[in-house]
Amino acid sequence: MNDERLGQLLRRALPPTQDSGPRRDLWSSLEERLDERARWSLIDAGLGIAAALALVIFPEWLLPLVYHM
Repeated sequence: MNDERLGQLLRRALPPTQDSGPRRDLWSSLEERLDERARWSLIDAGLGIAAALALVIFPEWLLPLVYHM
């Protein structure tokens, strides 16, 4: 099987698609999302507090953590 034969088989198996494009302009909605401030959820705050508490309880974890960053 060569490239031409493979191309023929693909064209026969898959019908051509209609190029519809996006139904509306997506840039304005993206700009709105970029202008919003980042919000912290309770899970984010809990994970940050847990990480800080772990470093207070186990300060020897700080050096390996910084080394791997």
